[in-house]
Amino acid sequence: MIRFLQVFNYSEGVSEPDGERWYLHTHVPQVKKLPGIVRYRSWKQWDAAIPYPSAGAPTPFNQYIRRTELCFTDKAQGIQTVMENEQLWATAPKGTPGFRQIECMFLEEEEEYNLLRDAPPQHYKYMTLPLWWPKGAPAVDPNEEIFIDSYCFFYSPQLPQHIGEDWYLGHHTREGKQLPGMKHYKTWRVVRVPETPQGLIKPNKWARLTELGMSPNAFRATMCNEETRIRFTPSPVIPSPGVITGWMNISIKLDQYDDLLAKK
Repeated sequence: MIRFLQVFNYSEGVSEPDGERWYLHTHVPQVKKLPGIVRYRSWKQWDAAIPYPSAGAPTPFNQYIRRTELCFTDKAQGIQTVMENEQLWATAPKGTPGFRQIECMFLEEEEEYNLLRDAPPQHYKYMTLPLWWPKGAPAVDPNEEIFIDSYCFFYSPQLPQHIGEDWYLGHHTREGKQLPGMKHYKTWRVVRVPETPQGLIKPNKWARLTELGMSPNAFRATMCNEETRIRFTPSPVIPSPGVITGWMNISIKLDQYDDLLAKK
């Protein structure tokens, strides 16, 4: 199984209702004609009321309107089908129904690491480092409903890929998995595909997609509130400033999606 994931906004000057009509009644039926599709789901952005700008929110949680996944059983054929039909995801001029900004990537069906269960091998050299809480870890309600912070990033082009991975998987996620209230924490490495400089879509732009699941109150307490939030510690091996130089995210509820294959 291969997933073609997209996050996007509608064209400037096009209202959300008009964008939604174009997307659901023009774009989606065209995509559904492609061969080999086995799943087609779309999540609308869910407002978690996370303050921006703030620590823990490098970009607005509502900067995109939807996250959509188009899935194929045959990996090679699915990649070829999407790349040969990339015009379906081209951006549109101002005032014309279509995409204004679209970010995309290919992902495997299963996560590389379920970080609440797995320990990436990069963890081990950092295992003894303590977390840094200014006033102790905040208390959170374990029964509150969670949302998913679905985020993508890429590493600084000045760093070799394995250096960025060492910092993120070894140091950052080791601390992230210990945050009070963390209920869902999975990460995927982006699948690299052939693309051209003149291509209409850039699926190789991002390094990873991660899904972080907390209640909004737990997220604010552990990530945003200046009194209680964690201060992520710098890696003693790799200095953290400048490791990640590109970031985007969208907040969703995983169980609240449109089944686009079922829509007529």
